[in-house]
Amino acid sequence: MKNFLQKYFRYFSFFYEYLGYKVILLVASSLLVGLLDGFGLALFIPVFQIAADGITQENRDALGNLDFLLDWIEALGFGLDLNVILGVMVALFLIKSVFKFYDGVFKTRLQMEFVRKLRYEMVDGLGGMSYKNFVNLDAGKVQNTLSGEVFKVTYSFLTYFSTIQYLVLLMVYIALAMLSNFQFAILVSIGGFMSNFIFKIIFKFTEKASVGVTAYNHEFQSYLIQAVHNFKYLKATDYFSKYKMKLKGIIDSIEFQQKKIGMYNAFLGATREPIVLIIVVAVILIQVNYMGGQMATILASLLFFYRALNYVISLQTSWQGFVAHYGGVVAAMELMDEFKLMKEPTESKNKIPRIEQIELSNLNFAYNPQTPVLNNIQIRIDHLRTLALVGGSGSGKTTMVNLIIGLLEPTSGQILINGSERSFFDKSAYRRRFGYITQEPVIFNDNIFNNVTFWDEKSPQNVARFREAIRLANIESFVDSLPDKEQTKLGDNGMLVSGGQKQRISIARELYKEVDVLILDEATSALDSETERSIQENIENLRGKYTIIIVAHRLSTVKKADKILVLNRGIVDGEGSFEELVDQNSLFKRMVELQEF
Repeated sequence: MKNFLQKYFRYFSFFYEYLGYKVILLVASSLLVGLLDGFGLALFIPVFQIAADGITQENRDALGNLDFLLDWIEALGFGLDLNVILGVMVALFLIKSVFKFYDGVFKTRLQMEFVRKLRYEMVDGLGGMSYKNFVNLDAGKVQNTLSGEVFKVTYSFLTYFSTIQYLVLLMVYIALAMLSNFQFAILVSIGGFMSNFIFKIIFKFTEKASVGVTAYNHEFQSYLIQAVHNFKYLKATDYFSKYKMKLKGIIDSIEFQQKKIGMYNAFLGATREPIVLIIVVAVILIQVNYMGGQMATILASLLFFYRALNYVISLQTSWQGFVAHYGGVVAAMELMDEFKLMKEPTESKNKIPRIEQIELSNLNFAYNPQTPVLNNIQIRIDHLRTLALVGGSGSGKTTMVNLIIGLLEPTSGQILINGSERSFFDKSAYRRRFGYITQEPVIFNDNIFNNVTFWDEKSPQNVARFREAIRLANIESFVDSLPDKEQTKLGDNGMLVSGGQKQRISIARELYKEVDVLILDEATSALDSETERSIQENIENLRGKYTIIIVAHRLSTVKKADKILVLNRGIVDGEGSFEELVDQNSLFKRMVELQEF
């Protein structure tokens, strides 16, 4: 069934994937509501007839094939008087209202369930991507889809299933109209079908404009993220005055597309009802003047078509609403497809209790075959030892760290953990054994406790771990000196504290994790000399407690490392202690001479 739906009902299939059989129940409830309403309306005819001259065979014939409703009433032992028919009508409409209420509540619950599942899947998809694929992804597109476009998808869900419900009700009333007067119903249906070609053209234009709005929103979000990220530079150089013209140009493009959608909506709203009314009037004139029909015989059918007219208008309004937000559905579907294609493969579920040794054996890596990044790397990192990676820009230091931590996979060669292939272990469990401290401290807009504990519950055990982590990171006295202590808010990107304190908070977070390996990727290079020296002393105090991998440009930060690896254009140019490399490696010696100690 799913394959059939994917082929013929693409958008229905998209919603069906998240809600399954429940969408069928929603459609079925609409069908039941329509039938109950239609049967209730049909009984208006005998009410009028009884009020005039009672039920006669000629009057029964005016109901067409719907006269079975009167047969049912008689079969139940009731007479066809005014009180009975009015009572049955009230009963039918009361039952209809109960199902109508259920239909509305059920639809609301489905909407909430759909949005929750969609957002869960998007978050899981983002988290499940491989790092190599993520760096090639458009950040603006991801942010816009996860935030703005999701609301469009939510509205699309409502309008899409409202369209289906109105379509079901419309079909019910057309079917009832045909049972009442087949010839009249066929003529009106043909006219309605022909008028649909006009509306279909407008829907196509609206779809195109909606996709355009989504594309421009992606672009706007991308440029906006870059404006926020590079604000200091843009402000200092007055490039912002030029950059904002780029942003305003995209805003104007979005507005232009939205104006077109609004114009199409206005046109449909103005012409929809007159067109349908003209069709019904034309068919009545043809039926009465040219086909010998009588108004009495088409009265019930006309009543159903009047009801159907309301649903034609509602259906087209709902579909136009869906089409206007169609771009959001397309964006969500495309992003989910990208997430699936870019998903990181799951190799194993074996947990790793502790990392005691890391070995890179004959390791090679290249982003593409023409430009190798690392060549034939052969190193071993022993438990509780400190390894430093040094070399010029582009030598492969950060790439090696990304390989060790599992963000990238080697082109060839092996990464052995405790003597076993890394693929033997679950990647998530493996990465949890690492602490990762970068040049730009990772600070969240929350308080110090939540930044260090990553929103762990404030239990006595976690508070004790927090205190130990900030003590080891040499930030305990600073935290205790603050008026709100660990509840102090840090602001966006930690703007309320200094660079050194931000870095210490980042270090404390990794120590709180109780990791085996600490990776410091240019962790102090953005700090002033005094702050760098202070944090370097903190790092020295951690030696012997953790396996430490340091990536550094400033060689003063790696003097006490157990082993230093000198990388040059993707190969290991030398390895040894600081003193050994100064004596034996010309590249390292030249790097030392170019820096002040």
